[in-house]
Amino acid sequence: MTLRVPLAFVNAVSALRCEWLVPGLLADKVAELIRGLPKSLRRNFVPAPDFARAFVAAEAPREQALAEVLATYLRRVTGVEIAQRDFVDRSTALHLAMRFRVHDENGMTLAEGRDLDAIRAQWSDRAHAAFSRRADSELAREDVAEFDFEDIPETLVGDGGLTAYPALVDLGDSVALRVFERADEARAVHARGVERLLRRALRDQIKQARRQLPIYRGLGLKYAGIASVDALREDLVEAALAELFAVHDLDLRRSDDFRHVEAELARGLFPAAVEWLAIIDDVLAAYAELTAWLEPPLMGYARANYDDLREQLGALVYPGFVREVDKARLSHFPRYLKAMRLRAERLRLDATRDQARMLSVRGYWREYLKLKAERGGVDTALAKLRWLIEEWRVSLFAQELKTAEPVSPKRLTAVLAKFVR
Repeated sequence: MTLRVPLAFVNAVSALRCEWLVPGLLADKVAELIRGLPKSLRRNFVPAPDFARAFVAAEAPREQALAEVLATYLRRVTGVEIAQRDFVDRSTALHLAMRFRVHDENGMTLAEGRDLDAIRAQWSDRAHAAFSRRADSELAREDVAEFDFEDIPETLVGDGGLTAYPALVDLGDSVALRVFERADEARAVHARGVERLLRRALRDQIKQARRQLPIYRGLGLKYAGIASVDALREDLVEAALAELFAVHDLDLRRSDDFRHVEAELARGLFPAAVEWLAIIDDVLAAYAELTAWLEPPLMGYARANYDDLREQLGALVYPGFVREVDKARLSHFPRYLKAMRLRAERLRLDATRDQARMLSVRGYWREYLKLKAERGGVDTALAKLRWLIEEWRVSLFAQELKTAEPVSPKRLTAVLAKFVR
């Protein structure tokens, strides 16, 4: 089966929907997927053609992976535990995979094959340009400095029934209004474009909030070992602004809606920044109490232990931590830092005991750092492990401070295991 795709539609074609082929071939493809299951699973779904026909009768084609829907269906009708990944390694027969032929406006073939991702990799830019030419070019604008639109429509229908999705695009120094082939892409891009225009509209309030933050001299001195006071002011306002953006729907397309959100942000920015300042004041108080204990009583004494303490501190308090760590987690920082101070006090009295406790943490911490490097950063799942390790340190070195959640080697091992499946 071949799907003929005009160049302008290359990025708009749904790869998920194409997995479902057409009704006449879908049952054959599903039966083939079932036959490719490991024997321990396959024996629960025989004869495969019967299960395939029942699936096709029960499930309509949709924007969802065929294997995912099939696994859900088979679980529901048989009770057998089966997942989408159980189908992954099955090589479907070529005639049961959609073939794509891309052509230009004159019908000349530009590319063809069964790998849609490979075709897009080669033709995506030219396809987007062709799409833009066919969409409503009168709407598109470059160098948008403010939200001066009465209304930005969610969709446009152009010549030949071509549907386009307008969105504001954040280009860093400027914003543009462009059209996209897919609604989900347009929504994600539009929110960032709106945020950029809100920042431009609020630039005076942002500057004023930075200047007026009541950072007293003592707090500035505590922060001096981390970064400048000006950097702290910027981080506090940015953290407050990010928090305010997160609670507002930024899919704004009407002028009145934009002005309403702009006014709310203008009113709430400085009070929100002051709230962040109060939290950081507590963090820096605990930080100042700790730093005096980070030097050993004698040269060379428990060097590895003190290195471990300094590494832990560097992963908690560093230039930019204020805007990078969410408010809920920052509220735990005074407890983490106090636990480190208690550890440092006890380390001077008994380095051997500290060493044993340190070794019970190092393995988990090293695994976390390895995962962070492999994944190119910290996502929600990895953040859970990261803060669980911090709670484990509190439990080991300063049990009297209590942990925010239950923690044990068994739980840490279980969380780690989810990353190696």
